[in-house]
Amino acid sequence: MEKRFQLPQPDKLSIVSACILICYATLPFIQLPAREIPITIAGILLPLRVNFFNLMSLIAAAIAAAGADWMLRDHPQIATHSTLPHLILPAISSGALGFPLGLLETGIEWWIILAFGSMLIILILVAEYISMDSDDSRYPLALMVLSAVSYGIFFLLCIVLRASNARLYLILLILPSFFIFLCLRILHFRLSGRWRFEWTAVITLIVTQCIIAAYYWPLTPVRFGLILTGPAYALIGIAASLEENPDIRKVFYDPLVVLAVIWVLAILIK
Repeated sequence: MEKRFQLPQPDKLSIVSACILICYATLPFIQLPAREIPITIAGILLPLRVNFFNLMSLIAAAIAAAGADWMLRDHPQIATHSTLPHLILPAISSGALGFPLGLLETGIEWWIILAFGSMLIILILVAEYISMDSDDSRYPLALMVLSAVSYGIFFLLCIVLRASNARLYLILLILPSFFIFLCLRILHFRLSGRWRFEWTAVITLIVTQCIIAAYYWPLTPVRFGLILTGPAYALIGIAASLEENPDIRKVFYDPLVVLAVIWVLAILIK
């Protein structure tokens, strides 16, 4: 079969990325006081702290989702694909960029993170466009990019939530929710378009138990992220390998080696 070579329209890609960049580039020039919104669920008071960074992160995420849908509507294979699975990662990546920008003081590091994050979002948008067509010559590369970014966003969310001293209920609301998408999407990539909900449910349950256990350990944010990213990667890899190749001798080797390396890093890093 002849390989295809599709790229999004440059003008649309430029407009979407510029809108996301403008959302964050205005942050150093606008200072608004944070507000705390009390929310009561089942008689339990859960204060929600809202600041300008949070608001701009939500706006950037909405722009990324709408912009990705706008770009994907021009794809030649749009008639046979839903755009919904391709909107979540750009939205979460754009929203997650606001976390480090909200924690750092405005300076050279702040602008470097903004520039790097903007380039990463453009890369994600292009990779999502390419992943619409499995016959595209760069399809395997796009899947590698999207998988790596998904794990990276999970790692970043772990670090940010730990560094912000988020309560356990908030961590359990955010991390497992994103991990469900991460697990479904990567298994979908690895298993030639099959959605494996049963594997996702089992793996998410195990990872959630790891989150609860790690929450009570005296871990630094980076160690907390590594401790959780390790089993997340290993369990997804084992599930995909069991579906692809039931030879037990080959199923566990790569995932467990990567898990060991990540956990050794967690021990050595400060």
